[in-house]
Amino acid sequence: MDAELEAMAEALGRGIAEGAPDLNELLTEALNGSVEARTSARRLSQVFARHHGNPWAGRLAAGDLLKVLRVTRYEDAIVYEKLKAIADTLAEDERARTAPPPQHAPDATTNSNTISGGTFNEPVVQAGIFNGGVHTYYGQPSHSGVPPVADSQLDRANAIALGVRRPRRIADERPLPRYVARDCDPALDAQVRAAAREGGLVLVTGEPLSGKTRTLWAALFTNLSGTTRILHPAPGTDLRGLTAVLRARGDAECVLWLDDLDGHLGEHGLTAALLAELARLRVPVLATMSDEAYDAHRFGSPAHARLLSGVDPVELGAEWSPAEVERLASATPGDLRLAGAYAHRARHSTTEYLAVGPELLGEWRRARRANAHPLGHHLVLAAIDLARCGVEEAVPADVLRRADALYRGAAPVASSEEFDEALEWASRIRHGTTGMLVPGAEAGSWRAYGSLVEDARDGVPGFGQVPLKLWPLAVEAVRCDDDRAPLDAVLARARAVLGPKADESEAAGSLGKLLFHGEDMAAAIRYLEKAAEIGDVEAQRLLGIALKRRSEHWLRTAAENGDGDASVALGDLHRGEGDLHAALPWYRAAAEQGLRTRVAARIGWVFHVWEDHGEAEKWYRIGVAAGDLEVANDLGLKLESRGAMKEAALLYQRSAEGGSSTGAHNFGIVLENRGEPKEARAWFARAHDLGDYAGAFLLGRSLMREKRYDEAEEWFRKAQDMGHHDAGRELTDLRAERGDGRSADTPDNVKA
Repeated sequence: MDAELEAMAEALGRGIAEGAPDLNELLTEALNGSVEARTSARRLSQVFARHHGNPWAGRLAAGDLLKVLRVTRYEDAIVYEKLKAIADTLAEDERARTAPPPQHAPDATTNSNTISGGTFNEPVVQAGIFNGGVHTYYGQPSHSGVPPVADSQLDRANAIALGVRRPRRIADERPLPRYVARDCDPALDAQVRAAAREGGLVLVTGEPLSGKTRTLWAALFTNLSGTTRILHPAPGTDLRGLTAVLRARGDAECVLWLDDLDGHLGEHGLTAALLAELARLRVPVLATMSDEAYDAHRFGSPAHARLLSGVDPVELGAEWSPAEVERLASATPGDLRLAGAYAHRARHSTTEYLAVGPELLGEWRRARRANAHPLGHHLVLAAIDLARCGVEEAVPADVLRRADALYRGAAPVASSEEFDEALEWASRIRHGTTGMLVPGAEAGSWRAYGSLVEDARDGVPGFGQVPLKLWPLAVEAVRCDDDRAPLDAVLARARAVLGPKADESEAAGSLGKLLFHGEDMAAAIRYLEKAAEIGDVEAQRLLGIALKRRSEHWLRTAAENGDGDASVALGDLHRGEGDLHAALPWYRAAAEQGLRTRVAARIGWVFHVWEDHGEAEKWYRIGVAAGDLEVANDLGLKLESRGAMKEAALLYQRSAEGGSSTGAHNFGIVLENRGEPKEARAWFARAHDLGDYAGAFLLGRSLMREKRYDEAEEWFRKAQDMGHHDAGRELTDLRAERGDGRSADTPDNVKA
């Protein structure tokens, strides 16, 4: 292949030096692709001297031109084939220039053609400039620079150069995806075989982007010999000398390929008379035509009607039948392009998806430049990335606007006018079919065109990682009370993308928070713990909440399965939150599950708060009967509140003697009120020893009333150390009452 490139470089170099037509435009097109090619272009343009107005003309920098050809061969098959065709022409020109002159003498049976430079006794096609296609040239070429009709062998022909739209291509993917058979193929194959035997016009019609050219190409490639020569003239080419050239080729199998037939009609193009001549030579004509163009010409001018009236066009629809879709599904393994087309078949026709996608991708990439449409580029990218997050439906424009800030870095927020202009650009209809952003079912909502999403998913260069901060926006965009499925789809995608990166704290925290807000506590805990352990405060808070909710879930599950301890714990959980209405049913459930005496005090307390004294006393007495010392104290309080002081005192005493700090506290107060301070102080001290912080305070007050200031100060300080809120005030009062001018906070060895 390098030998071929070197030969092309040599031939094109001569053409550049001689000012060959179209080279400037083609080379410019070739060099628009890659940075490497553009660098070579600048060097070439500096080296080539001006000649015939062509900035490429002059001395050849062969190494740079060879590099241009290598890059173009990989990145742009159409331009490469155009350059190859011109190189072949120039090579034949050079061979003709160095070959001996023809020795034919004109006679009565030979066409004598006057051409620039003299008379030539061979068939000559009179034509304008030929552009496009795979160009090899037949016939003795003219030295006037007017190229003849393009010609290539079928088994070496390039479908893209013949008009098949170029699809996206990644790495070593084949230039075209696998052909998916259409329902019309049997009828089309039969017509192609018949035309190959008898001549005639085979015409495929259909809507734009319905796959006409690819379908016809498949029929050509399937039904004709690989050695068949394909004649591929450019639109507007003068075809009047074509039959003479074909006769000169003898028995060689040829086919005339006319993609977009309406560009080849007219008195110097394909006419009914020329078609008849081609039929006599058994040369089939394979052509495509849009429905609109066919209707205009078939039922328009008489000349075109005569040509088309004898043709039974094969009609191709843009919408695929169920059988075609089934065949598409079978062809998807191993081809990401067909897989994407199948995935998006409900929204985009398959042929539109495959054909328009690469055009949208190319324009979107170039829009990122500062002097192009960077904001529009970001809006489309945001829509693509939201789809990568699992957001399948269109989102409001405001979501895209908020997402834009994640891509702009330190750039200022776009104004409303800038945003509207960018949205208009991104949603503008291209190629008569679609914009990069496609409107959703809800007014003002947008999604990215499907092929752009698949390009990102398939690893096409130009797409980075989805910003971590976009995931919460995706969750917010799909949250809906009536349908959880969209949210689940985003969370599943988050786990798939961020889960493998869980060792990265930022990724772990982001995923944990997403799952938390998606109410998937079980999955969230694992990731929140990772983030919480390294100091993420929000993760710590959410982890605590998640653990509580998870705890409640399993306690509820166990309680519903008859576990009494779980019922008690669940009641305590709700009681701690202040929700007594939620707590009481679980306490009652625990009582029914055999823990009646254990929850008696809890149930009694609930009714006490609700001031249902009868129910409260009932449940307290159940607890007391079961030996619950704390509930004895609670029942004492209930009885004291209704004046039953004697029974209350007995309950306090019973509770205190059983080791209840609260009972000791209350029994001490009862004794104090009875005028038994000494006995009361003993129970206050007992309450203090059992951990009651008010016991020391009450003991200090009792001593202060007897003016035992030093002892009182000692107990007030103990109460103060335990955090009693009134102990400090009592110490101040003690100092004042003692009247010795000494502060209660002043050490004894310091004089006031």
